[in-house]
Amino acid sequence: MNFYSTMCLFVALLPFSRAIQAQQTPASPSFYKTRTSDEWVKHSIRVQRTYSHVLVVDASQKPPHQVEVSPLNLNAKPVDRPVPSHRYTVYAVFRTLQEAADAALGGDLVAVMPGSYAGFVLEDKPSAGDGRYIHFKAMGQPGDVVINRASRNPDWMILLRATHHVIIDGFNLAGHNAPELDPLSPRAGIMLDGDFGLTGKQTHHIVVINNFSHNHRKWGLHSRDTHTVLMQDNLFALSAMEHSAYVSDGSDNYVIRRNIFFGSNAGGLQCNLDTVSSFHDLIRNPLLRGYRKEEPNREWALGLIKLATQKFGENNFPDGRGINFIIEDNVMNGNGKAGGGSLNLAGLQDSLIQNNLIYGNYNHGIAQWGDANPYDRAQVEPGPTSPDRIKGPFDLPLWGCRGNLIRNNTVLMDNTGRAAMQCHDGSWGTKMRNNIFINDQPFSLEVDNSSIYRLDSSDSVINTLGYTQISDSLKTLAITLPEGPETIAEITQQQAATQFMRPGQEPWVIIEGKWWRLNPNRPNFRPKPGSKLFAGWGDAAELPRQDLSGHRRSSPSLGAYAPAHN
Repeated sequence: MNFYSTMCLFVALLPFSRAIQAQQTPASPSFYKTRTSDEWVKHSIRVQRTYSHVLVVDASQKPPHQVEVSPLNLNAKPVDRPVPSHRYTVYAVFRTLQEAADAALGGDLVAVMPGSYAGFVLEDKPSAGDGRYIHFKAMGQPGDVVINRASRNPDWMILLRATHHVIIDGFNLAGHNAPELDPLSPRAGIMLDGDFGLTGKQTHHIVVINNFSHNHRKWGLHSRDTHTVLMQDNLFALSAMEHSAYVSDGSDNYVIRRNIFFGSNAGGLQCNLDTVSSFHDLIRNPLLRGYRKEEPNREWALGLIKLATQKFGENNFPDGRGINFIIEDNVMNGNGKAGGGSLNLAGLQDSLIQNNLIYGNYNHGIAQWGDANPYDRAQVEPGPTSPDRIKGPFDLPLWGCRGNLIRNNTVLMDNTGRAAMQCHDGSWGTKMRNNIFINDQPFSLEVDNSSIYRLDSSDSVINTLGYTQISDSLKTLAITLPEGPETIAEITQQQAATQFMRPGQEPWVIIEGKWWRLNPNRPNFRPKPGSKLFAGWGDAAELPRQDLSGHRRSSPSLGAYAPAHN
């Protein structure tokens, strides 16, 4: 958490601190803070190299007696040498995923043989922990294992409820919605749900890797009441009603990297931490039911957080905000006919967003806002009119986005009434560096009066800049304005296209059969060698070590890709 966010919450909760300190509270989860996702994985997700037992799921009459698998290396790179595999004797065989899930213990591998299956529900497994993950792995070639029917809960194909230390690896989670049909299939392919109001727990230490979750009623993946989640190398696609993936309800401590969010009706990746929904879920918990009836104001919300912190410990419950995310190296394409944002962020704080490519969508590019929550209304509507109204963070919204670092992203669009990068509704303290934010329609970058405080934006290429209810005097609240000499403005997609290797609007992926592949005709938005717009300048101090494709960056440049070499 950065200084301003820490001070904001400290001041807000100061009246309650003595009461909290007087009682013993549960230990808070430990969130490793870094700007390097590999380091986060190394310190946060400790996966075993060998398995205690191998459970096989096989609907055929001839299940294998042995299974050969390699250890899972979550930080492996394509250039790394293959890890030798290990042959395991099968401990038990089941015909359904649910039977295997019921039997699995921490440290087990559940190897699912090719075929089509109903999904499963997994609840708390006390035997699971660091070095003892339950690993559900699809065997065979990509797409050979298909989950095409709901679990025992008809809303979800895979439901991880109030559980922990689980890996979901390599499945085709196939809904059956098509644009011309009424949505019929389960709400989501994967649901991570602490269900805190009933369980008093969060779902945590979850790995979702190498999956293809598509054509669901609402989401490829949904989560609430969670922390410490890795989403890596997945394709979430073609959600009929809403988003490709949706992280919500006070979830914390995620790494979301190398995924594709494609072709869904609303958002690509929605990280809306849902203050109202969080508090509605929280107050259902039996230990908090004596708290007074909801009031749409800050004092009621802070009182609820004070009581929940006393009962459960900080970050052990849905608090309406999400901290310590790294969102990097993702592609968002073809989303948004129903609106929203391709990367839609509400209540996300003290997080890093870098190296993302967002093109060919119909909605906002990166949108930061506060979900119009009622607890911040007095600070947002009408918002500050002069700088003397803002003495410090407590005079600003508490549950908007704040303190986020947004660097080296490429956002290209032509959408009326939308922004390539938006800071609204109490999204303050944003630092932006080395970005390409181009919308051929107004605006490329848009900031309102509740988000200007400590805005720090430079070293970027944009088209048009829009301020909402911001006077010249209010601009003094910013650290660096995006209209300064380190911003190149009035650049359209047509002008930018001359600077890219192969610009275009072709879709990023092709879906065929039971799996997908990268489109060989997809655009290449890597800047050309010596590009005057995008190469040879930028803030070197805020440069990620690598670009979206994994190439090491050797000099300052703008956007998700490092420039090509001569």
